[in-house]
Amino acid sequence: MAKYLTVFSDSHGARRNLARLIGDFEISDKIVFLGDGLSDLKEIFEYEDKIVSVAGNCDFLSFASKRAEFTIEGVKFLAVHGDEFSVKSSLDRLLAYAKGVKANAVLYGHTHIASVKEIEGVTFINPGTLSQYGNLETFAFITVENGKISAKIIPLNFRK
Repeated sequence: MAKYLTVFSDSHGARRNLARLIGDFEISDKIVFLGDGLSDLKEIFEYEDKIVSVAGNCDFLSFASKRAEFTIEGVKFLAVHGDEFSVKSSLDRLLAYAKGVKANAVLYGHTHIASVKEIEGVTFINPGTLSQYGNLETFAFITVENGKISAKIIPLNFRK
């Protein structure tokens, strides 16, 4: 049976955009937040049992972890913000870490640029940003079924 994940990052206080994702949260088995706006999660407190979150470089005074690992349908996910791996310049350090923890998929943010790519057998998914700090407000919707990952980047303007 398919499992669904809604993944977002870098909300930077754009709480109104979280409300636009409620339908996705309802059908998701996991909601993954990748940092820079941890305080925004108060807006979706009713989904706390589904949420996996990590702290970003702008989550000042946070005691939240910088990394999280979880497995769904046999797929091991690594979730990070990305700043500590210098993802704005290269994914090399993050790839090495992902291989070290035997992750099949890496969810990361920090760059505000959405992308889905496979590198050396590891799927890298950056949902972009929910805030206006990016070129386009986006999030990722992931389907995991029979050990396979399908990820889509969705522009938030589709959720008026």
